[in-house]
Amino acid sequence: MARKNNFLSIGELAKYTGASIDSLRYYERIKLLEPAFTDPYSGYRYYSFDQVYLVEIISLCIELDIPLKELTQFIEEDETLDYSGLLAHGKEIAEKKLKLLQKGLKFIGDIERKIALTEKSPMDGKIYKRVFPQKYFCVTPCESALKSGLKSEFKNAEPFEIIKMSLDLFYYEDNYDEWLYSELLEYGFLCEYTPAKTNFYMFAELPQHIAVTVKERVMSIPAGEYFCVQSKESQIGQAADVFDGHLNGGGSFLAIETNVFTGRYKINAPTNELRVKNTD
Repeated sequence: MARKNNFLSIGELAKYTGASIDSLRYYERIKLLEPAFTDPYSGYRYYSFDQVYLVEIISLCIELDIPLKELTQFIEEDETLDYSGLLAHGKEIAEKKLKLLQKGLKFIGDIERKIALTEKSPMDGKIYKRVFPQKYFCVTPCESALKSGLKSEFKNAEPFEIIKMSLDLFYYEDNYDEWLYSELLEYGFLCEYTPAKTNFYMFAELPQHIAVTVKERVMSIPAGEYFCVQSKESQIGQAADVFDGHLNGGGSFLAIETNVFTGRYKINAPTNELRVKNTD
């Protein structure tokens, strides 16, 4: 009995670590947590005080989404635990998770700033000005829009194919964490208006470091001041009328229509922002 007093019962180990008794028994079954002493008469399991730290490490690994069976690689044949290897592995995973969480927080902050900017702009159909940096769009022609007069197919279309194509250009299976939360990229509709012809496209934005490596289907969108207006309906087909008086009469201009972030975002009917810039 004196010997058992030097150990913790499975109930006490569960109490001190926060792990359930069922979890502790599972750790034993996969040989991550062997009892320090088993009573030969009652079969009760007892654990050393040092094993409290081991259970806490296992719990941390669970929080880091490390599969428990992956941890068994650190148990050697003579039942020696490679603590150094286990801690190094856990540290590597934790650092990756921390980096991803930091990027996620930045991403959330970027969206909050986008919302603030959108809601600061007039939302009653009034035209306002915004300055945009140079952007790069992966584009695909939408000639059917011309035939339909922007009344059906183009107006209600979602540019899934062009979005997927642009994502494929900079999404790498082995580098997913680097891609995730990388940038707030836009997608939508683009029109080049000239006195001779109007070209319609669907677009998805590309990061600059990817766009410069792609030679086809990438359009550079100039930086500078744009006239803008928000609306619930697509107006890109009427851009010349919407911005009448703000454009050089009869000249060439670029029109871009994309969804914008709002504090209360209507999923099936988001707010659009239509932007135009003279290109003469």
